[in-house]
Parts: sequence; C-alpha cells; structure tokens
Amino acid sequence: MHTNLTKKECNFTLRSPGIAGLLFTVDFISMKKSLLLLLLFISNFSLAQNPLMKQWDYRFGGISDEVLTSFQQTSDGGYILGGLSGSEISGDKTQDLWGDIYDIDYWIVKTDSLGNKEWDGDFGGIDIDVLTCLQQTADGGYILCGYSYSVSSGNKTQTLWGGADYWIVKIDSLGIKQWDKDFGGIDDDTPLSIQQTADGGYIFGGRSLSQIIGTKTQASRGGWDYWIVKTDAAGTQQWDKDFGGTADDLLFSIDQTDDGGYILGGYSNSDSSGDKTQPTKGVFDYWIVKTDSLGIKQWDKDFGGVLDDKLYSLQQTTDGGYILGGISWNDISGDKTYPSWGYSDYWILKTDSSGNKQWDKDFGGTYYEDEFGKIWQSPDGKYLMAGTSYSPVSGDKTESNLGNEQSWIIKTDVFGNKQWDKTLRTGTNSDDEIGLAVQTKDGCYAMANSTYAGIGGDKTQQSRGGHDYWFIKFCDTSSYISLISSDQSFCEKSCINFLDQSNNVNNTSWLWHFPGGDPSSSTDQNPSNICYNTSGTYDVTLIATNASGTETLTLSNYITVYAAPPVPTITQAGYTLTSSPASSYQWQFNSADIPGATNQSYTILQTGYYTVVAGDPNGCVNSFTEYVLISGIHDVMSDANISVYPNPSSGSFMVEWLNPERIGTGGLMAGEVSIDVVNMLGQKVFSFSEKISSANWTRQFDLSDDTRGIYFIEVKTKNEFVRKKIVIAD
Repeated sequence: MHTNLTKKECNFTLRSPGIAGLLFTVDFISMKKSLLLLLLFISNFSLAQNPLMKQWDYRFGGISDEVLTSFQQTSDGGYILGGLSGSEISGDKTQDLWGDIYDIDYWIVKTDSLGNKEWDGDFGGIDIDVLTCLQQTADGGYILCGYSYSVSSGNKTQTLWGGADYWIVKIDSLGIKQWDKDFGGIDDDTPLSIQQTADGGYIFGGRSLSQIIGTKTQASRGGWDYWIVKTDAAGTQQWDKDFGGTADDLLFSIDQTDDGGYILGGYSNSDSSGDKTQPTKGVFDYWIVKTDSLGIKQWDKDFGGVLDDKLYSLQQTTDGGYILGGISWNDISGDKTYPSWGYSDYWILKTDSSGNKQWDKDFGGTYYEDEFGKIWQSPDGKYLMAGTSYSPVSGDKTESNLGNEQSWIIKTDVFGNKQWDKTLRTGTNSDDEIGLAVQTKDGCYAMANSTYAGIGGDKTQQSRGGHDYWFIKFCDTSSYISLISSDQSFCEKSCINFLDQSNNVNNTSWLWHFPGGDPSSSTDQNPSNICYNTSGTYDVTLIATNASGTETLTLSNYITVYAAPPVPTITQAGYTLTSSPASSYQWQFNSADIPGATNQSYTILQTGYYTVVAGDPNGCVNSFTEYVLISGIHDVMSDANISVYPNPSSGSFMVEWLNPERIGTGGLMAGEVSIDVVNMLGQKVFSFSEKISSANWTRQFDLSDDTRGIYFIEVKTKNEFVRKKIVIAD
C-alpha cells in the first residue's frame, strides 16, 4: 500500500487482495472523483471457442464510483460483494455516505442465488474508509476488513491511532452492524486479508509502517512489514506479530493451516535480514511465512526471478501444501522455469507442506497481464485464478478484449495445466478493474469485476454512473472425463479414495489402474481404500465407457508417496528421556498422547510405557516405545541434606543444601549445580544454576505466579540427579 494523503487533496494508489493494479485519483480540489484511465486501446476481436455458457449477469452501483475488492458465494447459495463506494443514495445504493460526498465508505451487496439484490449496507466515518476483504462467518453473518482514515464518527466507534488503521466490522446475516474495532500504530497500517479462525476468532493481516504504539506491540523492521493481528470472537486483540526485513515487505494473503497455524504471503525486496532468511533474487520476490497457532515463525521461503515477482494470493491445498499466485515480469530465471509470453504474466507456484517448490506455471498473452485477483483450489482439486489482461488472442489467451483492460479467468488441472480460459468482455474504451472468480456449489462459475461499461459484450445492463460492481455466472458445457483423489501426497502405508469427476458425461462402466497401489485396479465408479505401501511417484489411469464410446485418462506422476522416517531412538538420563533428532515430536504414556509433550526431551513421572512419535518435514512419522520402571519417585528429605520449606507453600519457598560435598548414594559432587522446576507434564517452568563452593547453601525461589498444583524440583550436577515433590497451593 503506498499512500500520499493530505486532508483535502488526496491522490492514492489502492491495492487490495485481488487488486494488483487499481489506480484511483480522488481530486478534492475540483470536488469530484474520477478513475485515472490507462488508455492503451487494443482492438483485436475474435470468436474463440469456450466451454462456458453464460447464465446471467448483474451490475450494482450508484451515481459515482463503486470499486469491487472482494466477492464470494454464501452458505445459502447467494453471493456477497464488497468494496468501496463514493455514491450517495442513488441507483442500487440505499444509504448515504457517512462523510461528505467527497469521501469513501465500505459498501457491501447481498444477492440471492440468481444474482438478484437482497440488501446493501454502507459503513464508514467522516473520512476515507476502504474495504479490502470480507468473509462470511460461521453464524451466517460477515466480517469486513479494510483501512480507515476516519476518527470516531458515522458508524465507526473507535478513533484513529495514526495515519490509516485496520478497521474491522462485524455484521449479522442481514447486514446489521454488531461491533467494530480499530487496530494500528502511529503510521499507516492497511489490512488486505481476513479469515475466521477455528476457535471462532479472527486472523487478519496486511502491511504496516508503524513502530510500537497503539495496538502494535512489535516495531517495523524496515519499511513496510507484514503485520498480523489475532482476535477472539468479539474482536478483542489476543496477540499481534510483525514480520519483515530491512526493506519493504507487503502482505496480501493469509490462510489458517490444518495444524492451527498460519501461512502468510506477499512480496518482498528485503535481502536476508530480520525475519527473512533468504535474499531476494530480483527486485521484488514472492515471500511466504509459516507460523504456529500463536504467530511464532516456523519457516519462510523466497521465490522469484531476476526482475519483479509480486504475490497477491495463496491458499493451503488439500495435500497440505500451498498454491501461490501473482504477477511476474520474468523470463526463465531463479525459481521461474517458463518464459514470459509478453511484458508481465500470471505466475503460479505449488509447494509442499514445508514450502519446498514442486512446480510452477506461467500464463499470459503478448501484452500486459496487469492485475492478479485470487487463486483458489476448487472442490475438484483443480485451480481457478483470475485477474486482468491487456493482451489480444495470443499465448494462453483464447479470446480478445472488447475494451482495453478486461478480466481474465483461467481454470487448470491439479498440476497447473490450463483447461480453459475466459475473458469477461465489455464494450468500453475504459479499463475494467479487478478479476475475481469462484466455483459455485452447483459446479458452475461466478466471476466479478469493476467496470464503467454500458451494454455490450457479456454485459446486459447500463452503468449506474461511474464504475460499478459487475458479476456474471457461467456453466461449463464441455464433456470430458476427470478424476480426483482424497489425497495426492502422503506417507507410505496410507490408503486413499478416488472419485470419478467427469463433466457432462454419463459413464456406465469404469476400469481404474493404480500402479503401486493395493489393489492395483478397480471397476468401481469411486474406488476406496487404495493403499500405497512403498514410497515413489505413481500414475493413475481411468478408462470410462459411456454413450460416446470409451475414453482413457492417465495422470502421470499423480501420486507421491513419501518414505517413512527412520525409527527414532530414546536415551535416558535420570528421569529425562530424549529422542533422536526429528522435525516434530509427540510423547505418549501407555499409548495416549501426553498434552504439551512435544519437545525432544520429556521428564517422566511414573512407571509405564513411553513412546516418542517422531515426524519428518513431509509430515510422516515413526515411533519407538520403551518401558521405564521407577521404583517410586524419591522424595529427598532433610536427612539427604536437601530441604525444601515450607512445603506446601503459596509459591515462595527455600531450598537448603547442607554440606554439599557428597549427597546420596552415588554422591552429588560440589561444583556446577542446576535447579529446575517442572510441572506434571514434564514441562520446565523455572531454571537456575550456579557454582557452589561453601559447605552450606540456601536460596529462596518464588513461583507464586505459576498455576497451583504439584511440581517437582530437580537438583542436578554432572554426575547425579535428585528430585523432590513440592506443592503450590493458595
């Protein structure tokens, strides 16, 4: 986000999720708003074949400009469209701006499944408020996300911290506001992605210039940084995290992952510095960051070529990996293995669960692919992407524009190979901005953008004023056989299911071949429980018979089976068990997971079978079990020269060690001594160490802030280990 704002004369560039090149001019001097148009007219018309058949289209707007930034299908089969509006009551807009006629508000429109408007809502203060993202929530309502320059005014209840702040608005299923929250520091903070989390709260993120102030608890490391905020269900901040290097790092997309953590994506021109562990390969590169559930960074990856690569969208895929999408100005270089068709192209990249690149694809024509809206894995496991293009028929583009810049949508198979593309054609000399697309519940496709166009091309309604929201539905009329599996990349000795996903085909018989699988073939329509016991890559073939004859589909290297990691080993030192090195650990006692026991070492508490389940970067695991006999945890009393008193205590207690030359049967030798306090899960809550030289040694410890319960105090030297149980009570 780059802004250059003054109070009454304002020129700014808005880039939001799904917007890679939306340029506005807001001119308060001349008291009007206008879109700055790039008049690069290309006239090249063709009637290319396309399997999509149009169902309907609708536009929504007022007398001024409305710019769409977010769009999705809702749980009732309808649609929610959101963006920003400069219109008073007019056209489809039923509410005035909260500021004057030269300001901007959030504006959302809800439709039914046929595209008919049900209601609309305007949200804002007395200044500029720009909606960049929205999502339907589990209660049927919606969470709105954007940035605000407004103080507390209109229906904004919290004032600014600085320049632009994150502004989050929760509404019910009818668009009635429930609450709003403002987050920010002293400088500009602009969110571009939001998601409701598994615990009912929210994660949202964007870019920040702010240091520690306001609601921001971590300073920017350079220029713009990634900044994410986690809240509870009521919008109360739980934590926030800043990620960046010494230059600019701009976050566009965030997705909660299957492990409860988060994947962040955007672009960076920072070299290895701060949180960034890899240098850029060009000017800007794709930069993704993986965190745990508390926002602690686990790893990061940089992808790019020698010029610019800007990531605008990412999503976790069904195999646990990630799909990334954006715009590239590169030919073959760095991580990019395909040349550009023109000046700039769509560039998508697939990684595994650890962020290692698996493949990449380039899509474009001979001119500019200017914006990238979103990439989305559809229910059939394939990929749907959308943006805008200036290109004529050329390269991957099979339909010409009627105007200058028009939305361009591509559907690929599971490996990123193009199946079809669609240009949303409007008869305008202006630019259509943004391209967004979703696969609908009925298997069709809904697509949306912002356009100034009147009737012409695919558009059947006149513009309401300036730019309007416009969306359109198509259904795929082509016939082909297709398949999908419940997983594509997994660990050996795993079983998966397959599903016939043929389109507009009534297959009557099926013959499947699964080399490497058990069984290796099936005549079921949807085979289940196909097991792969040996690592490797494997083809899948479907031979389907229908009224048109027999068709064969073979997907080469469709299945990837990872080898199991080696069996771990366990070593024991006193009451501590330690696993051989691995990527992840889970300790079990008598075959049940021990909550919180996910470190390489675990301190045992009782006799029984202890198992460590050790994982590798692919998520594959192996385990080892050892029986550990403890004759009883020895409470070392004062006759062993160690005393802990008072016990029980409120958390403040004394440890006294008398004549520490030789203690216990084996003898605790004087010298370097460490004292640890662990809880009942074996988790260390306190550590202390020092050299002992005197005959008598006493120290006071305070654990009054820790949870009440049973703990163990452990005294360790180089040669011995003794333990005493302590109780912290009220």
